[in-house]
Amino acid sequence: MNRIDIFKGRLKLPVIGSPMFLASSRELVIAQCKTGIAGCFPALNTRPKTSG
Repeated sequence: MNRIDIFKGRLKLPVIGSPMFLASSRELVIAQCKTGIAGCFPALNTRPKTSG
């Protein structure tokens, strides 16, 4: 039995989904949170809507 088999199903790790410029979306953050990942979407990375 190797080390992976010993820890499989018993090891918990904190997972954080960091924001990705131009790739993060509200849907991505919601999906992360639903699976137990701490997702975030910081206001500093948002851009104003452009008209036209």
